[in-house]
Amino acid sequence: MRLRRIVAEGFRNLGPLDLTIPARFIVLHGPNAQGKTNSLEAVHLIATLKPLRGRRTRELIAWGGQAARVSAWIEHEGIERQYRVELTREGRTAKLDGKRVSDLQEYFSGVRAIAFTPEDGRIVSGEPSRRRNWLDRATFTASPAHLDRVRTYRQCLAQKAAALRSGSVDTALLDVLDDQLSALGAELVTRRVWMLSELEPHMLSLHSDIAGGEGVLSLSYSTRARGETVEERRRSLRERLREVRPRELERRTTLAGPQIDNVRISLDDRPARDFASRGQIRSLVLALKLAEMVAARARGEVPLFLIDDASSELDAARTARLVGLLSDLGAQVFATTTDPGPLTAALPREDTLLVSLDGGVLSPGGTPS
Repeated sequence: MRLRRIVAEGFRNLGPLDLTIPARFIVLHGPNAQGKTNSLEAVHLIATLKPLRGRRTRELIAWGGQAARVSAWIEHEGIERQYRVELTREGRTAKLDGKRVSDLQEYFSGVRAIAFTPEDGRIVSGEPSRRRNWLDRATFTASPAHLDRVRTYRQCLAQKAAALRSGSVDTALLDVLDDQLSALGAELVTRRVWMLSELEPHMLSLHSDIAGGEGVLSLSYSTRARGETVEERRRSLRERLREVRPRELERRTTLAGPQIDNVRISLDDRPARDFASRGQIRSLVLALKLAEMVAARARGEVPLFLIDDASSELDAARTARLVGLLSDLGAQVFATTTDPGPLTAALPREDTLLVSLDGGVLSPGGTPS
């Protein structure tokens, strides 16, 4: 995948943006609060239809504005297509080649991205929801249909939660919802377990290289949906929902399902969340993200790779290893930094574009010296 041009209006603190991209490595540099991360977020929005930071797309609209637009021309498998996202205070509209998108799988068949940001340390150090969300995003990158599975499950779960809160619960309705949640949850767990098993060998190898052999990484998926097949997991999850029904009625909340599962990440058999240092967490997260890229390459696809605040997240050794791997994978990379020197020192001069930012205005600055 190659992003050839990006245009944005009314987006965050950026001025009108129209950037042609002739290179594989794009370094967005400048002092803090000048628009580097916002520029990266415009690319992320096109590739994922989600903000890089925060949860609401309306927060991407410039202060005081009513709408924003981002367009990108992306080449995939020799074909260039125009992607466009229009934002208003009411919502988001995605377009492909000028037509409103009705099938998100078609949209994402030609563009996807993996992002590495300072916030990602919480995948390791934060609550289980952080790890579930990471695994769901990784599964979506591999199979865009996973997005529909997650949405459908969450909608059904929200319906059950509302029924439990109502005070006058229809047990027949709960039976129907639990049947649906068992089937949907079993599919969700199966896809997560499949994704983790695909990523795990890449994670272990990458972490060993990145950390220089310091600490042995291990991963496991923790769930009450037992079994090896979707049907076995469905039966197991349905039985679990029967067991917790009295407590759910008493507490008026849901207590079982893949929404409380966990991805356990350990170093030397100790929970990384509790014992890993900041440097170890960086190495772990970088291994997780790069494993997604390696797995994607094995499937014949290479998403865009986005790095926010590279100067604070990566030392010289990690930068060199990262650049080397991404070069081997053939990925197009967008990185932000306050100091482009250490990063550009590791990049191929002939295939790198420097872009400086000042007050939300992008100024392409050629290739590194």
